[in-house]
This record gives sequence, C-alpha cells and structure tokens, in this order.
Amino acid sequence: MPVLKGEKIVYAVRFTDEMSQQQILRVLYQTTGGRSYEADEIEVNTKDIDGVDYGAVTETVSFEGLVGIDDPALEHLRDCIKNKKFAEILEINVDTKEAEVGKYMISSLEFEYPDEENATFSFEATLVGSTTNETLTEVPAGATSID
Repeated sequence: MPVLKGEKIVYAVRFTDEMSQQQILRVLYQTTGGRSYEADEIEVNTKDIDGVDYGAVTETVSFEGLVGIDDPALEHLRDCIKNKKFAEILEINVDTKEAEVGKYMISSLEFEYPDEENATFSFEATLVGSTTNETLTEVPAGATSID
C-alpha cells in the first residue's frame, strides 16, 4: 500500500467575488499543512460506571508557507479574520481531486518578515459545524515551487 506524501495535499479557499462568481483559490507556496482532532473528556460517575466519556470534539486545520506577492487566497483569509467572517476551506488531494470542505473560524494568521529571508505565513482555523467531501473537476492552479 503506497504512503501519502505531504506534497499531494494542498489547501484552497472558496468564496463568491464581487461579480457573484464562485472562486476557488489555492494558497500559494504552501510548505506544510495538517488537520487535528481533539476531544474533551467528561468524567462519568454513576452507580454502575466510573470513568470518562467523549465531550466536545474540535477539528482544526493549519498550514504554513512562503508569502507570495499578491496571493489572493491569503488576502481573502486576512479579510475574513479582520472582518470576523468564516472562511470556506478545502483540503485537496491533488491526485484524486477529492476535497474535504468546511467552514472555519480563523483563530490565527501570522506573517513574519525576517531580514534577508523569505517572508512566511502560518494559519490555523477551527471547524464550525461539519465537513463534507467533494470531488473537484480540477485542482485550482497555484504555485508549488519557488522559481
């Protein structure tokens, strides 16, 4: 059974632009990404059982990369957090074109600009509701290497 390589998973944002056209924009120059699931514990103490059970389950996505000049996806994410809007984020397998899609509250979007180095960004968001799975007809165009 083959192993999934990180380069096969990319992140994109979907939104409707000012002309009412749906856009899917891939975040440029991604270097890492991930999805995390965490569950709260609830203590259960009854006459029959002492132990723990599942509480709230939280799902987050995060990714990092290099800041591209005029990256419209990063600009959209920055607008979402500044205007307190949820972002629709797609986690896409570039080989299968399968995408896990959800609405997320952006908890952090950080930019760093070190001297004489490439500018970087890091992003983290928490799922609101649940995700759905979609099969895309194409993977959104986006930079994958530094030229």
